[in-house]
Amino acid sequence: MIDKCPRCNVKVDKNLSNCPLCGSYIERNEEDQETPLDAIDYGYPKVRKGIVVREIAFRVFLYACLISIGICFLVNFLAANRIFWAYHILFGWAVFWCTLGRSLFFHLDFRKQIFWYSVFASIICYYIQTMMYGKFIVTESQNWALIWAMPSFFLGGIAILFIYMLVEFKDWVRLTMPLTAMCLVTAVPAIIASVMYKQVHFMIYICLGVGVITLLLMMILGREKYFLELKKKFFL
Repeated sequence: MIDKCPRCNVKVDKNLSNCPLCGSYIERNEEDQETPLDAIDYGYPKVRKGIVVREIAFRVFLYACLISIGICFLVNFLAANRIFWAYHILFGWAVFWCTLGRSLFFHLDFRKQIFWYSVFASIICYYIQTMMYGKFIVTESQNWALIWAMPSFFLGGIAILFIYMLVEFKDWVRLTMPLTAMCLVTAVPAIIASVMYKQVHFMIYICLGVGVITLLLMMILGREKYFLELKKKFFL
């Protein structure tokens, strides 16, 4: 801002308080005055309180995770027990960081959360089943995690993403990749069942069929936009 001297009409820079020609004092309003040096904040940008709290919580959970795992493995080793229970703690923390921890501390997008929750829910069911029967490979009648739990979680994930896509129809392209991933993993139960039991349960067929139909619908209705999103995803 440039003012004029009231006496000689010479232009005076805002940083000067006197006219450079005649030396007259230049009067200015308080809002036109330059900000005092004491009012200038030369420190680092202020960080929001929520970010600070989340960072502290992240460090607390991380240290608690590492310390608890270390103590449990040490106690289990020193006890010389044949029952190795420390890996339960390791598995529990792994599930926490891959599900709730990712959402709380790393701002995982909602569309990606649905996919990962469905996958890890299936893994948890397999873990519970293994603990119940004491072995990973069980008969078809005992394998409820593969036949019922895994297809149910995948179908639920597809349904949530598909409904969300209909609600947010203007932004449906953002949901195509997570939904594509959900449709592709529906083939996993069918592959496992065919390898382990040489046959596939009808619940697994339903899950696979829904995945294939949903994928075909996106290809047919989405057309160029869907395939363009695929190319972006795989940098083609």
